[in-house]
Amino acid sequence: MPDNSSSAYAKQPVGKPRIPVVFWLLLTISLSLVMGTVLLSNSMKHLKTVSHYFGFDLLPQEVRAPPPKALPRPTPPATFTLPLHVIEPPVVESASTFLRTWRISGAAMCAALRNAGIETSDWAAASFNADTFECFFEWSGKREKDQLPSSIFVIVRGDAAGTINNMRVKIINPGTDENGQLDPGILRIFEIMLRQPQWLDFHETLNAIKNLKDIKEDGFGASIGFTREVLNPGSYNFTLSLDATSGSQKRTRNYFSGRRWLPLPDPAVEIDSAQPESVSKPPDDEAPAEGQEHRH
Repeated sequence: MPDNSSSAYAKQPVGKPRIPVVFWLLLTISLSLVMGTVLLSNSMKHLKTVSHYFGFDLLPQEVRAPPPKALPRPTPPATFTLPLHVIEPPVVESASTFLRTWRISGAAMCAALRNAGIETSDWAAASFNADTFECFFEWSGKREKDQLPSSIFVIVRGDAAGTINNMRVKIINPGTDENGQLDPGILRIFEIMLRQPQWLDFHETLNAIKNLKDIKEDGFGASIGFTREVLNPGSYNFTLSLDATSGSQKRTRNYFSGRRWLPLPDPAVEIDSAQPESVSKPPDDEAPAEGQEHRH
């Protein structure tokens, strides 16, 4: 009998070996797992990159809230260092003090008296000393019985630069009213002299003069006095002056001397220039009563 098995085997064609389908399936699954692991790792960063590359927005980008702003740090307190001379006790040999100054010139003071009806002379050099400038007013009444005649003498004295040295008034047997108070026309002289320097701390002086009482006030270098003469009860003397007496006042005066600094403008001139010409004078600027009474 012929060998059919060998002949049948010999008739089969020779070809490539076949790969089972299971192998391809396992390979596909393995590659998918690897690609999925790569794409999904690192918070799906690679998947987002690939989708963005191909124009797909598979996973919208998360909108992250901005980080909270840091609270501002409090500003450190300011520090400063005081110079040593501020906290050291003052040295007596170099200490100064407050010192009053004239706020009006001699010429302006004389003009203010004339505007009030006290006919003083012009501010000019004195006959006995060319370095001394002054203006004055003098009036004398009639002599009555054994009494000295009533008289008024006013003088404002200073230097060529216009700085006032002192102001003096002497009245003898002045007129008074039924209450024993000084005649308003004469009192007007003291009102002008006390008001023009613009020193507002001498509150009792004018009231004492009005009642013919002695008074003396001092403050920051200024000295004001109104006294009755002992030997002549009807005579009164008024003085107003600036005199640096203590060492500290002298140091202050020397430091602020006009030889070192430019002079201040006259405040009276600034006030006059600021006022319109059409403004009428106040009633207080009328002539004093004494000017009309004593000249006749």
